[in-house]
Amino acid sequence: MKKARLYTLTLTGISIVVLIISLISSSYLYLSAKEKLCNSKLESGEREVREISRLLEQQLRSGLSKDQVIHNLQISIENTDIKSDFICMYNKKGIELCHPNPALIGVKIQENNSQVNGISNQEFKSLSTVLEQGEKIGGIRTFPNDPKRKSEIININPVAGTDWMVASHANLSVLEEELSDLYLQFVLSLFLSTVFISVCSYLMIRVIYRKYERVFDLEKEDLNYRVNELQVLNQQLNSNQQKLQNLADTTLKNDKSKESETPKKRILTYHKDQLIKLDIEEIAYILLDMGITYIYTFDNRQYNSNNSLDEVMKWMDQTIFYRANRQFIVNISSISSIVLYGNNQLKLIIKPDPKKEIIISKNKVAEFKNWIDQ
Repeated sequence: MKKARLYTLTLTGISIVVLIISLISSSYLYLSAKEKLCNSKLESGEREVREISRLLEQQLRSGLSKDQVIHNLQISIENTDIKSDFICMYNKKGIELCHPNPALIGVKIQENNSQVNGISNQEFKSLSTVLEQGEKIGGIRTFPNDPKRKSEIININPVAGTDWMVASHANLSVLEEELSDLYLQFVLSLFLSTVFISVCSYLMIRVIYRKYERVFDLEKEDLNYRVNELQVLNQQLNSNQQKLQNLADTTLKNDKSKESETPKKRILTYHKDQLIKLDIEEIAYILLDMGITYIYTFDNRQYNSNNSLDEVMKWMDQTIFYRANRQFIVNISSISSIVLYGNNQLKLIIKPDPKKEIIISKNKVAEFKNWIDQ
């Protein structure tokens, strides 16, 4: 139950973090895209009215009458879609000369009809004032007295040699609707990405957690096993105090019998298919490796023995040979130096070199020093 709760909290935490980051980034990208789209519309509108103005100027210079030029422009823009963006033309009096809707031709822009907020100077002017002054401008057109009408991106460019003003209009509400649709698609993709990232992260954390959980369970089982062992041992020790005393007496007798045993002067070894007698004084050290007892001489000759280190140690002179650890019996004459090692341990350097470290554990350091000093 605790694991399920942990997994659930992990998934929830990752999902919340990724979702917050996604929402912040998507809002930033939406505002950035909106600003760039408006700037792009302003630039394209400015370019469009400038090119149309030049075209009209060229037609006038070529000898066409003003009425013919106006007629040509009206034909080219008539019945175009005015919901998103369109081109029209006014004169400086604010009268519509060309418009996609022919019914609006001749209609005069009233002074309080709308306001234009110029991008370059950030100044509000009525559209009629802008037309009257004949200035080139680009900005946002608003309708304070008509809340139902949506704001527009407008660019106005005068036609040289005339009182004409070519204007491009782009409906901001249409642009915002298009951008909102794009934003919704983007948010949906971010949401799906959030779900995917959260699930993948959850699965990865779960896999990693399970790996360490198995290690923890094994360590826990090992610890329980050791505790049980200690409990059993404690029970045995408490119930067998008399036996331990008897065992101590028996051990003391065995030690005395070992001390009274006469050390051998030579032992029987093997080399390939030969049986070889080897003088004890020639032995530098004895090594137990992979269950095999190897005997090395001072001139680095190697022999084998079928006896264990415990058995071999019984034959040795205890003042000359020492049982360093479970693997080595060393001759005092083979020790070239003794080095402090690790946590209160000693390291023996002997010749010939056995290619393995000979470590005296801290529990045997005192015994080893007494053996050296005797």
